[in-house]
Amino acid sequence: MDYELSKYWTQSKIIIKANLEEVWNLLSEESHLELVHPFCKSHRKIIWNNQKKIDELTYLNGLTYKRTFYLWQKNKGFKLMIGKEKGKKSRVEWELKALNEMTELKIKVTPYISAKFNIKIYYFLLRIYILPKLRKYLNCVNMGIKFYLEEKTPVKNNQFGKHKYFS
Repeated sequence: MDYELSKYWTQSKIIIKANLEEVWNLLSEESHLELVHPFCKSHRKIIWNNQKKIDELTYLNGLTYKRTFYLWQKNKGFKLMIGKEKGKKSRVEWELKALNEMTELKIKVTPYISAKFNIKIYYFLLRIYILPKLRKYLNCVNMGIKFYLEEKTPVKNNQFGKHKYFS
């Protein structure tokens, strides 16, 4: 890894009226982001086996990110690195927690440090602009998963509003 992750992160939590197994089964399903992700144009696996998990997410605006999973724990969550194929990557952690017949889903993102700005300026921008935009994005993804599982209906493009980075 020839880049560094930020010391700052953001996250989104949501309670879903579905049991843990239902949520895990959805998150483990091939191309599931096409059903739940309001900014997803396509989602395809590249390598998917017990040793290695890599998939590709193309957003509505054409931006394509590769997701490389480095931890996969059934019914608990997973961790991955996401970014352009030859670019810097951010860390994403998905965590599930059973709450009786409901499930808490938490998604946490730790972005990479951009070299486009002086580090002090970057951290300023990160805290006042980038992290709030990422939090909005994560909230929309969580709302999409909740909507799909509770309403049994695929999420529409930009269903919870457009996003500057991904719409």
